Amino acid sequence: MRLTLFLLYIGVCLFISCNSGENKASAETCYRYEGTNDTISLKVVRNADAVTGTLDYNFKEKDDNRGTIKGNLKGDLLIADYTFTSEGVQSTRQVVFKLKDNFVVEGYGDNTDSLAFNDSMKLVEATCR
Repeated sequence: MRLTLFLLYIGVCLFISCNSGENKASAETCYRYEGTNDTISLKVVRNADAVTGTLDYNFKEKDDNRGTIKGNLKGDLLIADYTFTSEGVQSTRQVVFKLKDNFVVEGYGDNTDSLAFNDSMKLVEATCR
């Protein structure tokens, strides 16, 4: 009888511990801008307010920038460090995107309090590749 209760207790503990991680799952969303000759691709992987992912810029007659982002969500703003390679040189800069219904727009400016958002290059929700 004790062995049965012990095994039942272990089984219940395992079930609870396996299911407790369900709320911690990451959510992945991809966005893409496609202009006549330019593209921007953004993959956002959310885990609560923490964000990681990839960001690629491909502009006509400019070197491609491909890299990763790591940052946080603050309200409707994604604020991240973008580590990228361009012309064989690795660099890091801050990027800010405003999250809207089914698209994002990048912000430009000196600090997060005075950003201008470029609505002409909307990155719309897209299938992740």
